[in-house]
Amino acid sequence: MAPVDIVLDRVSKRFDHTVKGQVYAVRDVSLSVAQGELLTLLGPSGCGKSTTLRMIAGFEDPDDGAILIGGRDVTHALPNKRGIGFMFQNYALFPHLSVFENVAYGLKVQGRDGPSVQRAVTDVLELVGLSKYERQQPHQLSGGEQQRVALARAVVFEPQVLLFDEPLSNLDAKLRVEMREQIRSLQRRVGITTVYVTHDQEEAMAISDRIVVMDRGVVVQQGVARELYYRPATEFVARFIGRTNILAGTVTSAGEVEVGGLRLPIATGRAVGAAVQIVARPEMIELRDGSAESPADGRVVTRTFLGEKTDYLVSVGATNLQVSMTDHHRRQPFEVGQPVGLRFHVDAMHVLA
Repeated sequence: MAPVDIVLDRVSKRFDHTVKGQVYAVRDVSLSVAQGELLTLLGPSGCGKSTTLRMIAGFEDPDDGAILIGGRDVTHALPNKRGIGFMFQNYALFPHLSVFENVAYGLKVQGRDGPSVQRAVTDVLELVGLSKYERQQPHQLSGGEQQRVALARAVVFEPQVLLFDEPLSNLDAKLRVEMREQIRSLQRRVGITTVYVTHDQEEAMAISDRIVVMDRGVVVQQGVARELYYRPATEFVARFIGRTNILAGTVTSAGEVEVGGLRLPIATGRAVGAAVQIVARPEMIELRDGSAESPADGRVVTRTFLGEKTDYLVSVGATNLQVSMTDHHRRQPFEVGQPVGLRFHVDAMHVLA
C-alpha cells in the first residue's frame, strides 16, 4: 500500500482534572508528516506527545481541530478505519499464542484466507529477522525479540501509517541502540509514513527525518536534528536537546559579548549593553593548560572519563561550565583542581532570540 501524508490542523485535547479543573493536554497543534517520512514527537513527560499520537490513532477524540490521513478527514473515525499500525510501549503480545499466531492475529480478524496469512506472516518475520521463531512462545523470547514480534504484527497488514509510542523504553541501553537502528532500517525499506514518540533526545536524533519538540501541550520548534541542536529557538529546546551551557552575557560592541569577565568575539545584532543568552554546547569549549601566553580562566571541579570522551565541570567565577573533550592527544587528562585556560569555538555557538 502506498504511503500517505498526515495533517493535524489546530488540534486540541482537554481533560477534566479534579484539582485544576479543565486542562489542555494538547493545545492548537498544527503539523504535517510527508509521505514516507519518519517524524518524531519529542518532549518530557506530560508535554502532550502521546496524547497527540493517540488522537492520530483514533484512541482519543480531539475537542477542536481536524486530522487528515491521505487527504481523508479521520478526525472522528474509528481506529480500525484509519489504516494504521500501532506499536505500544509494552508490546501487548498474547502470552498464550506463538510468535506466528501473534503476528497472524490481526490478519485472521480481517478474514484473510489461510495461504494469504501464511505468506504475509512468513515474509514479515523474515523482514524483522525472526524467520525461524514461528513456534516460539513470548516467554521464550528476549526483550528485543519480543519487540521485533510487536513490530512484525504492526506492519504485517501493510498499514498506510505506522505509529510508535515509546517502543524502546523497556529495553536496556545497548539493546535500545540496536532496536532503534532496526526500526529505522525497516521503515526506510518499507517506506511507510511513521510518527514516533519518545522522551529520549538521542533516540529522536538517531532515527528521525524531522523532529517536533513539544512542551506543555504546544509545539515549540520543529526541524531536522542538526537544526534543533545547533539553532534552538528557545532555552527549553536548548536544554532539552543534548547537554548545554546557557551563558548570560552583555553586548560590549557590535562584535563582542562579555560573559563572566571573558570577552568573546560574537556578533549578536543587539545594541551595546543588551543582555543576551548564548548556547554553548560542551564540545564547543576547549581546555588548555594555563601559561603566561594562555592564562588560567577557570578551574576543574569534576572529571568524568567516558571512554571516547572526558567530561569536565569547570568553574569560571560564579559559573560552572560543562566541557566535553577527546583527550587522546594528551598524555595526562586535566586534574581536578587544576587551573585551565578556555578556548570557545564561537562560530558554532548560538545566540537565543
